[in-house]
Amino acid sequence: MLKNKINPHVVINILLISLLIVFSVLFFFKSDKEVVYVDNAKLFDGFVMTKEMKRVGEKEFNSRKLVLDNLYAKLQASTISATEKKILMQQFIQGKSELEQFNQVFASEQTEKIWSRIKSYTTEFSKEKKYQLVIGSNNKQTVLFADEKIDVTNELLTYLNKKYEGL
Repeated sequence: MLKNKINPHVVINILLISLLIVFSVLFFFKSDKEVVYVDNAKLFDGFVMTKEMKRVGEKEFNSRKLVLDNLYAKLQASTISATEKKILMQQFIQGKSELEQFNQVFASEQTEKIWSRIKSYTTEFSKEKKYQLVIGSNNKQTVLFADEKIDVTNELLTYLNKKYEGL
């Protein structure tokens, strides 16, 4: 009877050589900055689109508020009848409710649009820079530690604004 015995030294050598090849390949293709992070708040606030949407929202808010202020001034006049006052009060309450709803809906919709654009541009940015992972952090609260060398917030913000402005 012949027994097929595999020499354990050969197996160990094959495993060691395989591991050496795997580590060499991983080391050779490894980038210095595979994982980076950005400050979400700074990115969002510094994005030109955010500033534009804020101006648009404030303009609309101010025009709606002006209507409410005028209604309020009419309500304060001593020359209006009780019937007129009741009608104006209903209009004021409805207008105030609509203003609050506008604020909530506008902020929510615009925030969603802005983050969608940021994510789209960040994808392009990451491919250009060959980043495998971009971690977003709110003032580093969700990241327990990050070396400042891998903070690309300013670089990404510049990229976002140039991209948004068509440069």
